[in-house]
Amino acid sequence: MAGGEQAVLVIGGTGFLGRRVVSALLRDGHRVRCMVRNPAKAAGMFDDEVEVVQGDMLEAPTVADAARQTRAVIVCVHTLSPQPGRQEDDDYIDVEAAGVGNIVEACRSHAVHRLLYVTSIGVAANARNSWTRGRARIEEMLFTSGLDVTVLRPGMIVGHGGDGFGIVERGARRRVAVLMSSRRQRFRTVAVDDLARQLVVLLDEPRSFGEHFDVGSDDVLTVDEMMDVAAEHLGRSHPIKIHLPRRAIARIAPLIERVAKMPPGAVGGFVGEGSDADMIGDATAIRTLLDQPPRSFRDAMAVALREGTASKGASVP
Repeated sequence: MAGGEQAVLVIGGTGFLGRRVVSALLRDGHRVRCMVRNPAKAAGMFDDEVEVVQGDMLEAPTVADAARQTRAVIVCVHTLSPQPGRQEDDDYIDVEAAGVGNIVEACRSHAVHRLLYVTSIGVAANARNSWTRGRARIEEMLFTSGLDVTVLRPGMIVGHGGDGFGIVERGARRRVAVLMSSRRQRFRTVAVDDLARQLVVLLDEPRSFGEHFDVGSDDVLTVDEMMDVAAEHLGRSHPIKIHLPRRAIARIAPLIERVAKMPPGAVGGFVGEGSDADMIGDATAIRTLLDQPPRSFRDAMAVALREGTASKGASVP
C-alpha cells in the first residue's frame, strides 16, 4: 500500500473535486480519511475502504481530530458555497482564512508536514478581482506556515457538478442563457479528473514542495465559446447569450448571497469585479512533474455532458 499505514486526509471529500481526489487516491493504493460535514452523504458515496469523520474547517477541534495520525492533507473546500459555521457578517475570504488557519494548526499539532491546496489561476495580491486577491492572502498564509505546501491554480474546471462548468452545461441546453460574466474573459480549461490526478501525483513529489502551479490544458476559451462547443456536441443550436452588465451584478449580488446563504462578497467578488480579466496563466511548469498530458476541452466536455445527461436518465446524442 502506498504511503505506509497512515492515511491521507481529504477535507471536503464529498464535493465536486474532493470525491474525485478520493477515487484517485484509492486507485493508487493510498489509505484515505475524509472529513465531511455530512457523514450520511459520504456513506452513500464511498465503500468501507474510506474512513469518514465528521468535521468542519471552521471548528478547530474537529479539524485537529481529523488530522490525527495522518501523513498529508489535501484541501478541496469551496468557500463560495454556504458555510454553516460562519458568522452572519463574515466576508468569504475571512471564512476561508479562518478555516485554513485551523487546518495549519492541526497539521502542526500532529506533525503532519504535507499539505496540498487548490486556489485559482490569476491569484495575485494586486489582482483586480477581490476573490483572487483574497486567495493570494490564503496562499501567503500557507507558504509561511512551515509546512511542505503545494498549491494548484486551475482556471475553468470542466466536469459535471462544478459551479463554473455548470453554467456552461446549463446554458448549452437552453435557447437563452443569462450570464454574470464578460463575453471577453478567457479561461484555461482543465478536466476535473486531471486536476484530481495531479494532486495525487504531486502528493509525494518533493520538487513540488513550496511551489504553486498554474494547471490546465492548452485550450483557452471564453464562456460563450465553451457553451457553443457544448451545444454543438449535444446537437443543439447555439444559445442566445445575454451578459449582465457589471453594475447590475453589483446590485443583485448581495441578494443572491443572502438567499443562497453564501458569505458576503462571494458573488460580487468572484463574478463582478474584474470579470473581464483573463484566467490563463502558464501551465507549462507543472507538466515536467506529471505522468500524462492534459485532456483537451472537447474531451473533458464530452465526459461532463455524458455524466450530466446520465444523471437526468437520458442518453447523449
